[in-house]
Amino acid sequence: MTFLSSSTMGTGMGVATTPGAKVQPYITTIEWEMLDKRRFYPLSMCSSFTVRCFLYPLTLIRTRLQVQHQNALYKGTFDAYRQISKTEGYRGLYRGFWISAFQVVSGVAYVSTYEGVRHMLDSNGIKDTKVKALVGGSCASVVGQTVIVPFDVISQHLMVLGIAPRANQG
Repeated sequence: MTFLSSSTMGTGMGVATTPGAKVQPYITTIEWEMLDKRRFYPLSMCSSFTVRCFLYPLTLIRTRLQVQHQNALYKGTFDAYRQISKTEGYRGLYRGFWISAFQVVSGVAYVSTYEGVRHMLDSNGIKDTKVKALVGGSCASVVGQTVIVPFDVISQHLMVLGIAPRANQG
């Protein structure tokens, strides 16, 4: 993680010590070793889960709108929300949510793999940051996608299950 900070007179504090002192911005990099992992992992997963809770109904609606064909069941996003809520209840907006929630782990796996590979390359004498980022990102993507894709496929199948019963009623 990189943050833009300011420093005065080389103190690194970011606070002016004398009136009128010129503040020079500098970049602070927070390395993986500096993070408290006991707090990072649970807070990261809690944050991702919270965002997923709020956005999942929109994902479900988008998925259903994308899979409908000429026999359009929904006229748009708000119509889909209204119909799903009316016919399946609000629980219908979260169909497949718990399977999808396992994807929260993939974010932690991605970051851990990325930083672990970068650290391993650094300890083996590779100092080029671009190479470390490329190799770390590639490895992290393989790990992340290995976790995400199976759960995403199952979750999407569960999302569209609510369409079949209503299509037979109409």
